[in-house]
Amino acid sequence: GTLGENRLEFTEFAQLALFALQVGITEMLRSEAITAQAVVGHSVGEIAAAWASGALSLQEATKVIYYRSLHQGKTKGKGQMTAVSLQENDLNEILPQDVCIAGINSSKGCTIAGEAAALDRFEVVLKKKKIVYKRLPLDYAFHSPIMDPIRDGILSDLSDLVAQPTTIPFSSTVFGNPLDGSRLAAEYWWDNIRQPVQFHSAISGFCHEEMNVFIEI
Repeated sequence: GTLGENRLEFTEFAQLALFALQVGITEMLRSEAITAQAVVGHSVGEIAAAWASGALSLQEATKVIYYRSLHQGKTKGKGQMTAVSLQENDLNEILPQDVCIAGINSSKGCTIAGEAAALDRFEVVLKKKKIVYKRLPLDYAFHSPIMDPIRDGILSDLSDLVAQPTTIPFSSTVFGNPLDGSRLAAEYWWDNIRQPVQFHSAISGFCHEEMNVFIEI
């Protein structure tokens, strides 16, 4: 059917659009002789980062984005996400069992995920504690147990994925540190879907290497 202006509410379209933009802008920058010393990706951005690093060919990266978005699309309506202005340790002290940390984005901000009702209950606590938060305009609970039912499909559809060593360093936001490109096979992309995004750790590692110019795509 015709989705019209609402198609980007569906992750099957949104993820593909993000990937296409990231690849296109990276190629445009390269055409102007602007190249990276290293790359890092946040959640879905790891796929374009893996391509930019040389670990995945464009064909293999396209396979990852296609199946990642296809399977995650099946979870629409089962959960949501909220941004919270707290560091990870402080958040863990008050986090209920039915909500999980989905991303550690900075020293002062995390993203949480869970069923909408669970987030509703926890946001009441945050409000009482005068902690700033914002429910994200998403109908998905990425990086949470709500993703677990799609694990087998992802691993099966990406079982023949070919990854290779990087030509420029790739810092993983699954592990929060540099990772050899040959490890970016099927199991990695399941972890990319399920594990919290360790963006703060990955970026901090670059800062320690005295990299101080970052381009966000």
